[in-house]
Amino acid sequence: MPITLGELAPKLNATLASGDPARRIEGVSSLADGDERHIAPFTDARYLPQLKQTRAGAVLAQDQAVAKDLPSGTALLCTADPELALVTALQLLYPEPEERPEVHPSAVVEAGAELGTGVHVGPYAVIRAGARIGGRSWIMAHAVVGRRCVLGEDCRLYPHVVLYDGVMLGRRVSVHAGSVLGADGFGYKFRQGRYVKVPQISTVEIGDDVEIGANTAIDRGALSPTRVGAGTKIDNLVQLGHGVTVGRHCILCGQAAVAGSARIEDYAVVGGNAGVADHVCIGKGARIGAMSGIGTDIAPGKEVFGPWAQERRKAFREIAAVRRLPELFERVRELERRLDKESPEAK
Repeated sequence: MPITLGELAPKLNATLASGDPARRIEGVSSLADGDERHIAPFTDARYLPQLKQTRAGAVLAQDQAVAKDLPSGTALLCTADPELALVTALQLLYPEPEERPEVHPSAVVEAGAELGTGVHVGPYAVIRAGARIGGRSWIMAHAVVGRRCVLGEDCRLYPHVVLYDGVMLGRRVSVHAGSVLGADGFGYKFRQGRYVKVPQISTVEIGDDVEIGANTAIDRGALSPTRVGAGTKIDNLVQLGHGVTVGRHCILCGQAAVAGSARIEDYAVVGGNAGVADHVCIGKGARIGAMSGIGTDIAPGKEVFGPWAQERRKAFREIAAVRRLPELFERVRELERRLDKESPEAK
């Protein structure tokens, strides 16, 4: 969706510091790859070499002082928050394609399912009896919405998403391709030489404005629901076990795994490939580093890292010390050789 710089600047809460307001911008690109049709962000001094050589038609930056480093003919838009302005530019220039409000002839909508106004149901999608789909929601190809599921307005289920019976989504929830919400929690009891399955009779509840990445699995609770709070963002390939509670505005990065009945409080961040043991509580605003193992509660606001979930700075100091071990071993051996030569026995 092309737009002139003069039209774009106020939409980004930016000032056109230099350049032709009539120049048309058609897209967003990096400093290295842009051409005269693009606007490119400059958000870090380490990209200064790229800034000096960019062919982008306009640059989005915080400080007007960068004008001296711009190539001739490149316009400059200044704003207090270039990263947020970049998000707005992407939304303006790359609007999400609209799906037609229709039910595809190959879709299956069982009797008793309710579809709100403007709902799109794609090819081979299935909506079971008793499900309620909020207005303007999209159920894309091969997605399955189980019995008694409830979706708020403006939800997006991408291809091959599966919602088991009774799953509840708030408004503006996006679930990306291949994700499964509401499968049985992993609950078994070992009795008389075999594992006995514990029925998982609860469900999954997702708050407003949650985004769930591709191929993520969120299991239903055994007795109480698995819950994800409003505004939380979950990456691809994340596993939430039965009865987990995730607070509001949390971040869970790819391949993180959270075991049953663990609790993650508001604004916490769990790094990629981290593992959280069952019944552990991660406090409000805590940050868990990538590949960390969390076996005990983490206090609010604390940053931890590593297999033993140490305080972040201490863990990094230990890693640095481990890297020096070969050098230290060699120095010790050299000292031993000197002592051997100087000892009375050697003489």
